[in-house]
Amino acid sequence: MLKRKIKLDLDTIVNVINTKLFLAIAICLMIISCKSDLKQGYPIYTVQMDSISTWINNSRDVSLKLNERKDFLNTAYELGLDIKIDSLRRKALLKVAYAAYKLKDSYFFIIVNNKALDECVKAKDTFGIADTHWNYGAFYVDRIVLDSAYFHYHKAYENFLSISHEFYSSKMLYNMAIIQKDIKDYTGSEIHSFQAIQNFEELNKPVNLYLCYNLLGVIFNETEEYDKAIYYHEKAMDYLEDVDDKETYMEGSFNNLGLVYQKLNEYDKSNSYFIKALKSDNLRISNINLYARLLDNLAYTKLLSKDTVDFYPLFYKALKIRDSIGNNFGVSISKFHLSKYYLSKRDTTKAILSALESYRLADEVKNNKVVLRSLKLLAEIDQKNSIQYLERYIGLNDILQNQEKRQRNKFTRIRFETNKYIQETEKLGNEKKIIVATSFVVILITSLLFFIKIQRGKNKELLFDKKQQKANEEIYSLMLRQQIRLEEGKINERNRIAKDLHDGVLGRIFGTRMGLGFLRLGGDENSLKKYRAFVEELQKIETEIRDISHELKTERFSTEFNFVILVEDLLQSQSKIGQFEYILQSDENIEWNSINENVKINCYRILQEAIYNVNKHAKASKLKVCFKLLDSELKLLVKDNGLGFDIRKKRKGIGLKNIKMRAENINAKFVLKSTLTKGTTLELKIPV
Repeated sequence: MLKRKIKLDLDTIVNVINTKLFLAIAICLMIISCKSDLKQGYPIYTVQMDSISTWINNSRDVSLKLNERKDFLNTAYELGLDIKIDSLRRKALLKVAYAAYKLKDSYFFIIVNNKALDECVKAKDTFGIADTHWNYGAFYVDRIVLDSAYFHYHKAYENFLSISHEFYSSKMLYNMAIIQKDIKDYTGSEIHSFQAIQNFEELNKPVNLYLCYNLLGVIFNETEEYDKAIYYHEKAMDYLEDVDDKETYMEGSFNNLGLVYQKLNEYDKSNSYFIKALKSDNLRISNINLYARLLDNLAYTKLLSKDTVDFYPLFYKALKIRDSIGNNFGVSISKFHLSKYYLSKRDTTKAILSALESYRLADEVKNNKVVLRSLKLLAEIDQKNSIQYLERYIGLNDILQNQEKRQRNKFTRIRFETNKYIQETEKLGNEKKIIVATSFVVILITSLLFFIKIQRGKNKELLFDKKQQKANEEIYSLMLRQQIRLEEGKINERNRIAKDLHDGVLGRIFGTRMGLGFLRLGGDENSLKKYRAFVEELQKIETEIRDISHELKTERFSTEFNFVILVEDLLQSQSKIGQFEYILQSDENIEWNSINENVKINCYRILQEAIYNVNKHAKASKLKVCFKLLDSELKLLVKDNGLGFDIRKKRKGIGLKNIKMRAENINAKFVLKSTLTKGTTLELKIPV
């Protein structure tokens, strides 16, 4: 039956018979069954495809020796070549090629995939051509030959796009974006990510949207745009809410957020994310590499925060796991962190040895980032060989930068000077075609530049909004402090005036009156009566001045007046912008003077955010703001009669997240209610 079946040597046959006797019996039974089915008219190609699938499945049996698995796969290949129906033969070859890639049999993979590509090209099978290029892309990524990987992913993208396969073409955009990120072509990676996002949103693919936004978070962390990195990582996690099987994506995002805050030197927040991820029950089983990475990141962050007591147990556990699974890429990072640890302990000898080990392992696995970091550290701590390490660092850094630059240029040529374009221009030799193709490239470049400009504008707008929000908070705090100081100044001035009136003016009037009282004046009775009346009037003036002095001293600063006035000013200014009527109610029982300033600042900020949402989204004509004191709780109610929204469907925006975060800061209970066409109600209950 098999014309080109490879003969096994005697030892292999004996091993197969001894270890897989049951499998051999099962295959014989299958063949007998197949012959029986053929007699009954069962299609022969169905039998052939089933047989190929069986041999491929056998090749995936990790309990077998590698040469046995390769033999099974070779048998599947020979069976595939025997299929007479072209479409099924191509399908079989593609399955075998992918199985060879997963088996890491490079030589056999290239033979089979080349054969599959030739067959697909002859048959003009666009999907098959795209699939073979996809196989090549994955193959070269594993071998870190990124320019070849990018070329094949781009070819796969072109072919999938030509048959309008939006899902697979978008996956190729994502694959290309990852490669561009690795060679620091961050702009190109960002463009491809957003192109993929646009398609995945239309196709409603939450997992792929998560991956794209997570990649954007990594990109912006690399470019030190940390606010954007945090925003996109959080947005990525929002999409996981719609995914049933989240695998270890959430833990991966926690790790990425931890790394962002590590760069921001917010070590407590960084560690909280690593610890949160490590609390996952099945992480060590489902993703041992991520588990070890989290342990190492947690240990290194503790080292950065000078918490060296807890460093070594975590570090050693991570290193042991990485070493046991042969993850030399991770071991090189762990060794670098160990060198930093010894350096913090001022053990220069061990620090140098660990840095050298990190350098050696990183160089073996082509982890260039760690290679450079290790060389730089060695140049700093190994005084004898400092110049040698520094020269090597500079030389390698220049080489890598030149390589990345050449690769970015090559990727640009791959994108815009496709083989199809070159072949058409050479074949036709037609000036009109050249003009059309050139115009197409110009339009494409212009569109990309326009897209980049729009995206950057949006990003700048988001950044500006965030800065504006921070500025508003600072302004409010300043206003509150200024009003308090102004009121205190008024009180001091009143006290001074009261003192001057009492001690100065009042004393002088009293002395004058007493002096007049001791005078013995002559004259008629009418003049003496007027004299006594004036003396009595002076005494009344004394009493009035004394009362005014005491009243001035008893006046106190009213925090309630100042806070309510601030809220009133906010509502007045925003109502003009949003063109809505408002009602402000403040319970007389609220003693604002006893309420913590942080509570008042956060209340004001939450109210400001709520009014901003009313103006931007609600289109309300009426707004009610109410402060009440109930059972030792300060209640803030903000209610509008706007459009409302469906809380179950609408995703949480930055504004609502900020409100929730501020509510948590003051231990408040936050409740949001909204009904379509009936408005939105925001309620806070704050313990005071």
